[in-house]
Amino acid sequence: MGYAMRKLLWVTLLYSLVGCGVLVEQVQDGMSAIERSQLIRQGRHGALTAQELQWAKIAWRYFENNTQTQTGLVNTVDRYPTFTMSGLADYLAALTAAHQFGFIDDKQHDERLTKVMTFLNEMALTQAGVPNKVYNASTGQMVDYGNQPGEVGWSALDIGRLLIWLAITKQRYPHFSEYIDKAVLRWNFCMLTGEDGLLYGGSIHQGKISPYKEGRLGAEEYAAYGYLDWNIVPYRAMSLEPYESITFYGIDLLFDGRDPRYYDVLRPVLATPYWQLGLEFNWDQIDDHDSQDSYHSAAQLAQIAESVYQIQEQRWRHERIYTARAEHILSKPPYFVYDTLYALGSPWATLADDGQFYPSAALVSTRAVFQMWALWDTEYTDQLMLLVQSLYQADRGWYEGRYEHSSAYEKSISLQTNTAVLTALLYKQQGKLYQRAQSKEYRDVRRFNRFNHPGQCHAKGFE
Repeated sequence: MGYAMRKLLWVTLLYSLVGCGVLVEQVQDGMSAIERSQLIRQGRHGALTAQELQWAKIAWRYFENNTQTQTGLVNTVDRYPTFTMSGLADYLAALTAAHQFGFIDDKQHDERLTKVMTFLNEMALTQAGVPNKVYNASTGQMVDYGNQPGEVGWSALDIGRLLIWLAITKQRYPHFSEYIDKAVLRWNFCMLTGEDGLLYGGSIHQGKISPYKEGRLGAEEYAAYGYLDWNIVPYRAMSLEPYESITFYGIDLLFDGRDPRYYDVLRPVLATPYWQLGLEFNWDQIDDHDSQDSYHSAAQLAQIAESVYQIQEQRWRHERIYTARAEHILSKPPYFVYDTLYALGSPWATLADDGQFYPSAALVSTRAVFQMWALWDTEYTDQLMLLVQSLYQADRGWYEGRYEHSSAYEKSISLQTNTAVLTALLYKQQGKLYQRAQSKEYRDVRRFNRFNHPGQCHAKGFE
């Protein structure tokens, strides 16, 4: 394709994005770095090499080691028996990859997936009628943050991610579709989505339920895809507004526009939801028949993802600091941090949940490197892979990453990082992971059954 045609295609896209309010880098010398990258961007695709297959096998060892025999559930952190709904989604993703790569046969896959389905259909729900934030992996019971029996509330974002991977599981293994639908139809979506089009999490303390608006730019748009698969439309969660922008190396980056002085939000700019949107949806709208607004929203998210990638590469080119950021666990206090591009007025902030800064805890994240490497076939992601390709213990799985300031390993091992390795490699082998269901499913029969409808806000305008 000649330069003139490429430029024409870019200008067409540019006008559509500007019309939606997306901020783009100013053009210099005819075409900007982001323009060039978007026109030629191509992820890595094709059969896995012997080395890449070995990388995947190392990641699967985490699941072999951390599956609880009694329940078939998997620890979110190595050797610690709790999990979240997002962690359960990670396990479904890893299980799909392991089966596709041939690490487990049909019978082993069936046995593992059956245990997950049994749990989902029998799991205790909170008094709000939705999954608790935390469960004990060895017993399957609701627990608090100290792994003691109790209910603490729910996360609409975690549940959204679980809905995405339940949908992908149905697409790959449609004989389980009925059982997945029966499990989800138990949930009270009235507590997860509001008439105002937003997603709501909730806390439960001493029996009192306190819902709250949940999400930040990127994370709530990603979670919304899970609800869209169920024909539940959290239209305001799909919108980028309110947002502000900041410029890095001539590249505009959008961030959550809610003022943290008035809203209980840190509003960090995190890369993870954009990488998940790329691997799972290729930044497409969920359905070719979605509205024009959905198309614009997907195009905007693709543009932001490109900016998030380019800014990290440009930090390396300008400052010679290797950068691949993600939220991650630590082996010492505060035990969990957000590695951000921007938060609380500071670029490259590393924050704990309480808003305290921990700059020495910043990592070159193994998870982020594999995701970026799969989505961008560039010299920079090749260099990043050299930094992390030895960060593993062969009989346990992949480490969280390498410290930015010292190069030392962070040897904590998590489900999230090992899942990311597997899904990045599955994307390389097969392309985008989500495909919209084309045939009638159990949930569809229930929705339109006037005598046995599910209720509980399971479809817009259903009640």
